Amino acid sequence: MPLPATDLRSNVGTWAVSSFQLPALTRQMLDVLSPEKFDPNFRGQYLQTTYFDTKSFNLRKARVKGSKYVTIRIRCYARAANATPLANGAYASGSESGSSAGVYAISAKTESQKFRQEIDSDYAESLLQSGIVPSALVGIMAPDLIARVADLSGGESLDSVVTLCFHRYAVEDNHHRLTLDTDIESDTGRSYPSHVLEQKSTNKESSPLITLPLRPIKLSKFLWSTQ
Repeated sequence: MPLPATDLRSNVGTWAVSSFQLPALTRQMLDVLSPEKFDPNFRGQYLQTTYFDTKSFNLRKARVKGSKYVTIRIRCYARAANATPLANGAYASGSESGSSAGVYAISAKTESQKFRQEIDSDYAESLLQSGIVPSALVGIMAPDLIARVADLSGGESLDSVVTLCFHRYAVEDNHHRLTLDTDIESDTGRSYPSHVLEQKSTNKESSPLITLPLRPIKLSKFLWSTQ
């Protein structure tokens, strides 16, 4: 099943979720929306998300400023049952490289747009190993995104700087999407102190669908993991 190229929904809110709140939260999620088509049985998907930056962290510096930035990542989607722990705390999706059990997508996010495109597993693995230069994105990303990467990277190649691993449970309809990310860990040894719920909707002014008393937070996984 092909991944959607773009997500037109806007963020309504992000909340911290304690472990003791998980049973009530998942019950409410399934009451208000249906499981996403990629996980119809609501068993969760195991995600590995690798962020790229220059050795000088030029993209992170631009993201902190916030006015003109781009975030580049490659994500591997695999079912939770296929996740195998590695010695360093990261995971492999069914095989040593992850390519046999995972679907890969490359994503770009700026202050005004989002992009996501499924890519071949061998190509994804080569980018994860050797890094990304703007010319490697020709034919995959729009010229304006490639130009943004070239501008902010200052001519440096982009290397993988951190990989985040977590399980995602999602419900959605044509207007709303709720995602619950649990046990967020990085391959650099960081663990996020809570699980994270996010709501995205076609209308940014939509009301929260979950009524549990959750604490709102502002989270960029890229900034947190590279702090």
